[in-house]
Amino acid sequence: MSTLTQAQEAQFRELVITQHGDAFTTSRKVAELFGKDHRNVLRAIRLLDCDEEFTALNFELTDFIDKNGDPRPEYLMTKDGMVFLVMGFTGKQAAQFKLLYIRAFNWMAEQLRIAHELTNWQHDFTRREAVSVANGTVHGQGLARRRIEKHALSQEQAVIHAKLQLCLNLTGEEAA
Repeated sequence: MSTLTQAQEAQFRELVITQHGDAFTTSRKVAELFGKDHRNVLRAIRLLDCDEEFTALNFELTDFIDKNGDPRPEYLMTKDGMVFLVMGFTGKQAAQFKLLYIRAFNWMAEQLRIAHELTNWQHDFTRREAVSVANGTVHGQGLARRRIEKHALSQEQAVIHAKLQLCLNLTGEEAA
């Protein structure tokens, strides 16, 4: 696991999108980073020498709306699809691009893992909070225990909420 600067994190948020908890990129992002015409990247994808199963699993032809309001083709691609595509690109820019995308996908996987851990922590907290409330209503001893637990749970809840705020943009689908 590598730590990233805030600038790198912001850059990766631009490069990698998430849908249904999975990390993707697009043919337009590849074209932009390589300084290529998007139509040439589309052609390179169509001409890839990979089997139908790999293509179906890693490249999804879709549309985006251009600046004139017209639908245009683009591909959503997985990390594997993107790696297969750019392995055919050469030069210094290609090498930098490959390293950047490896880091971007690893960073996104780490963010998804953290979000999952925080969600589990939140569920565990909610369960323990409910048990504590129930114990507090059963009898006087429970009330004394509840007073002690309530303070600790309030502090833990504040920590959870603070950490969840860092992951808010990962909970929904991000557009390309």
